[in-house]
Amino acid sequence: MIVRQDLAPSFLLLQQEGYLISSCLTSGLTELRGSHVHNKGAYYSSLFNLSIGIERLLKSIVIIDHMIKNQLAAPTTKQLKSYGHNIKELYGAAASIATERNSCLCEYSDLQAIDKELIDLLSDFAATTRYHNLNALSSVQKYDDPLAHWERILLLTLKEDVPDKRKEKLLQQAKAVADEISDITATIMQGLDKSPLSTLEALSLPALHMEAAKYVVLRIINLLSPLRDLLSSLSHDAYKYRDCSIPFPQMQEFLEWIYADKQYVLRKRKWP
Repeated sequence: MIVRQDLAPSFLLLQQEGYLISSCLTSGLTELRGSHVHNKGAYYSSLFNLSIGIERLLKSIVIIDHMIKNQLAAPTTKQLKSYGHNIKELYGAAASIATERNSCLCEYSDLQAIDKELIDLLSDFAATTRYHNLNALSSVQKYDDPLAHWERILLLTLKEDVPDKRKEKLLQQAKAVADEISDITATIMQGLDKSPLSTLEALSLPALHMEAAKYVVLRIINLLSPLRDLLSSLSHDAYKYRDCSIPFPQMQEFLEWIYADKQYVLRKRKWP
């Protein structure tokens, strides 16, 4: 039996990129879902994976769009490097492509404040703040500590998304324990912004952070969903090139696990 090999090198490279993107995003979401003030490492793991996955997802959109417009020629290394690791700029490029294709993707300026903060955090981390701890040892940093930035996002999310009754219940549970052990306990712990925590804060913040994380994951899924749809629109153009080797795969298939249903996402702990 003769197996026809009609896949272009670009197909195989983008296929591998699809596996990488999916793995990074699912790992990042899973880590984020279990992160809290006493599990700071999970925030870093989440940031590494989400920043890499989203950057490469956006670059795949830019690359395939360029190929479609330039007789399947990929952008040069110089052209691609001009974006650096600037996720905010790459998101803007994807939004422009979406406008050209009548695909639904909000401009950055039209996003809600928390969603803007998420993109800013990931963009800063990809470009600079992933080295914050090491750089701050020897110099004054002009960029936010990524964990302090996370804290701002969590506080906004608790305020905007988490129901008041749920927050009150978690605080009451923590307060009951804190009152019982107050005379026999000394708390020496730091928050995400390195500030000292009271016993009540040390007991209440993990649950509050994990509650907020559910809604942050939901927001990320809602950001990813239209990007997947845009990638699908672009990938379907591969079917136009029937007289040559297939130039790129159906990249949206690597993101088929993205399901923007609120109750489903809020319940889900492990991705995909």
